[in-house]
Amino acid sequence: MSRKIAKDVTLLFLAALLVRVGYALFFVEPEYLLIEDQALYIQLAQQFPESGFLGVIHERVPGYPLFISSIYTVFGESLWNVISIQILLDSASCVVIALMAKSLFGKGFWIAGMLSVINLNMIILSTSLLTDTLFLFLFILFIFSLLQYLQSERTRWLTLLVLFISLATLVRPSSYYLLPILLIGLVSWRLWHRDTILKIGALTVLYLVIAGVLLGSIHQRNYQQYGSTALVSQTGTHLLGWVVPATYQYSGQGSYQEGQQLAREGLASALQHDQLEELPSNPFDGSSYQTNVGKDILFELGFLNVLKAWVVGSTINLLAPSVAYAPALRAMEHPSFYETKGSGIVEKLFNYIKNSNGFLYLSILAVGTVISIIFTMLALVGVFKMISALPPITTTTLLLLVGYFFAITGPIIGVKYRLPIEPILILFVTYFFIGTSLLKKS
Repeated sequence: MSRKIAKDVTLLFLAALLVRVGYALFFVEPEYLLIEDQALYIQLAQQFPESGFLGVIHERVPGYPLFISSIYTVFGESLWNVISIQILLDSASCVVIALMAKSLFGKGFWIAGMLSVINLNMIILSTSLLTDTLFLFLFILFIFSLLQYLQSERTRWLTLLVLFISLATLVRPSSYYLLPILLIGLVSWRLWHRDTILKIGALTVLYLVIAGVLLGSIHQRNYQQYGSTALVSQTGTHLLGWVVPATYQYSGQGSYQEGQQLAREGLASALQHDQLEELPSNPFDGSSYQTNVGKDILFELGFLNVLKAWVVGSTINLLAPSVAYAPALRAMEHPSFYETKGSGIVEKLFNYIKNSNGFLYLSILAVGTVISIIFTMLALVGVFKMISALPPITTTTLLLLVGYFFAITGPIIGVKYRLPIEPILILFVTYFFIGTSLLKKS
């Protein structure tokens, strides 16, 4: 690393650190640090020394509790110690995104870097005791390694990309299905390049060994204790309890509450049909049962309605203002978006705005939405510029990663679900500015 690059990296890291520390000091209140899932992760972390790596509850993967427990062991049991480390990691993420831009485009370090520094989604979540910041850090390292491998085809980058995506999956299982998809993609790419069977076989073995070592123990635990090879037992609850109601609403069938009722009735009907009084006691069997009920309901809704709900949900998550997740804003009096009634997204948004008391709250959301829309439009233009200027494999890979997270999130709305694609959107916007400047010069 040259002296100039080292200086730029240091300055960018300090800028990101300053912004995140400032946000934590002025906008983060202690009472918001242990709400929702945050309290659960702290509880799991406190139990970690006794429970061990495989003692974490089957609904969650152990990566984040291990992360918190390690910080507690080294620095002491303080929530602010965890937040401090997350701020450092998020600042490092800004640097990696900037280096990624420079590696891809030959320039754009400071454009991508500053877009990362001021990214509200990253800033806000870095001060939340949730899996997102740690997952993002590992996922960014995965993207960087993947792009380097596609450019150089060196084994060390293949090793690193598998390592980072496996570690990310240990933190947040949303990337789990990306593992086999990525392997198929890499093998297909090597076949396209007419590599020997021996070389492709070695690539596959290396990939499977690394992923197997990191994730295999969880699969083994679940199989031995529960007779299941699944990673977590959340799938059924998520599908039936969240995806079905959201799909019902955003496909225009009725309100979210009616979708919840449809899910409850579907489960009750299935249990009655199978002469069961309740779900199987085995959590994985229970999850599988709920998954099958949820799939049946979605099948009855029809492919076009499901597709519509996925498109609506993805669009909202793409355009939603990051500030909506800020604890200071959420503390203001406002209705719940999920609980707001309405058939379809237009009626729901209208009712949400109508029922929202407080000019300041709505004004902040409006400004945030406008900024998000502008950012997304710039990203879209940047994509089109990249298609003609960069190797097709690069742009295609980045777009497929975006598509993957939209596919698994579906109609579930929440700005935090956009976090994994934020670095990719930043790269697209960066190239928009780079491409524009190049056109002006030409």
